[in-house]
Amino acid sequence: MTPDQKHFVELLRQVLHDKAPPVSLPEDVADQKELCMLYDELIQLRRFIMDVASGDLSGGISLKGYTAGALKTLQANLKHLTWQTQMIASGDFSQRLDFMGDFSQAFNSMTAQLENSIRIIKDKELELSTTNSGLLREIEIRKQTQAALAQSEAYYRNLTETMKDVVWILDTATLRFSYVSPSVQKLRGFTSEEIMAQPMAASLTPESTVYVEERIQKLRDDFLSGKMPADQFYTSEVEQPCKDGTTVWTEVIARFVRNEKTGSVDIHGVTRDISDRRALRMELQRQASIDELTGIYNRRYFLACAEKEIQRCQRHGRALSFLMLDIDHFKLVNDICGHAVGDLALQAVTRAFSELLRSSDSVGRLGGEEFAMILVETNTVNALAVAERIRQQVEQISLTTTSGQPVLLRVSIGVAAYRPESDTLSALMMRADQALYRAKQTGRNRVDCMD
Repeated sequence: MTPDQKHFVELLRQVLHDKAPPVSLPEDVADQKELCMLYDELIQLRRFIMDVASGDLSGGISLKGYTAGALKTLQANLKHLTWQTQMIASGDFSQRLDFMGDFSQAFNSMTAQLENSIRIIKDKELELSTTNSGLLREIEIRKQTQAALAQSEAYYRNLTETMKDVVWILDTATLRFSYVSPSVQKLRGFTSEEIMAQPMAASLTPESTVYVEERIQKLRDDFLSGKMPADQFYTSEVEQPCKDGTTVWTEVIARFVRNEKTGSVDIHGVTRDISDRRALRMELQRQASIDELTGIYNRRYFLACAEKEIQRCQRHGRALSFLMLDIDHFKLVNDICGHAVGDLALQAVTRAFSELLRSSDSVGRLGGEEFAMILVETNTVNALAVAERIRQQVEQISLTTTSGQPVLLRVSIGVAAYRPESDTLSALMMRADQALYRAKQTGRNRVDCMD
């Protein structure tokens, strides 16, 4: 092959293989008309083929001959295929191909499958329509339920945010609040956010914290073990600190519940201020247990305390002594000086022996001018020493009438030590009373003992 021929072949090969072959032939071969015509025809064929390959079926080619005719036939078939595809897309599944060999077979199979699928879908249409109607009804019911729930939540939120009582939720695992109603600020001065940012212990005094934590742990164990009834409510009174440094007594009503979202055990509770109610109760208790004139226990409450001390003494095997005290010639003080001075005498004697007793001892007014004392962990010898100091202390009382006349006060005291093998409170009091009687019979202003 001559060099020129090789050059011509290379130019034609560029048309077939290069991405961007020259649009026209070089000048050195431009005078070869036949070659130029062949080159132009190949360029036309290339452009046509590239347009078809890129999906553009609108182009045309002016060439004639077998190859150009074959390409035009391919273009026509692709246009027809495009039209058939559009018809299938519009719902006409009767379209079939018979002029593209294996592709025709695959196309026809796909069309048949699509037709069958559409038939199945149409068969299910009524069922789906019925189901859809049911779903629409369900959606409407859910919308109504959600609206009712939202309204209920709004009512509940308004209730918890405006009521005086504090509503709260506590996680028993972490002992932290997950919700506290805004009314807590009126009760304790802290905001809801401040309360929820702190552990539960910060909302209680140290004494109440110990009690509450122990109680929560026990009740939580009962809840987890199934021992606790589902509708069981618990009530407690606790002391809580306020932001201004004071404390407030509150009543807590609570129940244990399982958190449906987290699975944790929560406490749902309501807290209310009972300061006034507690103060009234404490005052009633005080009035029920305290002798109004002397400020010490009255007879009923003293005897109840004495019974408890004897039971404690029996359990622990400790010593205990009982003192009976009577003001000598007290009737004469009332008759001569008047009941007002008599009241002052009772108060003065009470102060005298109260100063000598320990906080663990109990003292009460049995009636009139008669008093009784329980000395815990005190044997006979020590009880006699205490009684003698009381007698001497009373002798030192300086009391005068409104006219300046001195009033001399003296007491007689009976002592009895507890006998664990036989004594009851009645028996112990009887022996102390017998010792008091003997002290009076033997001159008054003295101490006597039956043991």
